Amino acid sequence: IRNWENELSRFAPEIVPRVFHRSARDIEGDAFDIVLTTYGTLRTNADKFRSREWEIAVIDEAQNIKNPGTAQSKAARALPAHIKIAMSGTPVENRLLEFWSIMEFCNKGFFGTEKEFQATFERPIQNNGNRHRAELFKKVTAPFLLRRLKTDKSILPDLPEKLEQNE
Repeated sequence: IRNWENELSRFAPEIVPRVFHRSARDIEGDAFDIVLTTYGTLRTNADKFRSREWEIAVIDEAQNIKNPGTAQSKAARALPAHIKIAMSGTPVENRLLEFWSIMEFCNKGFFGTEKEFQATFERPIQNNGNRHRAELFKKVTAPFLLRRLKTDKSILPDLPEKLEQNE
């Protein structure tokens, strides 16, 4: 939360944030432009977040909703928002189903149900090594993935200094 507050003050100082965390759990009224919270707080206060219509819901470190059956994944997917954006440096860590869970947040129903996705993409690609399905998956998902590489010199000013600690 502190990092996002710092980023907002640096890049968008006109945006008024509201922190919804610990004892500060008020999202009534409209004296703010953005709400910052954690996945755990969203999970335990899902009813408060569902009771309000949001213009945009943006989740960072979206791999935190990779397991579709968890309470925090369900809470994130239940957010009523006109636009949903998921940001992650690691959209798939172990199983292709993790990508489905994140996409279900952004574009509900795009890949069908969990079982349909498993039958259409996950099992053919992961279990059978089906290259045709893998290429199809790559084509279908490409328009949704915006990626910048650390080797791109134009983003270097935005990256923090690299810290190395040998022990």
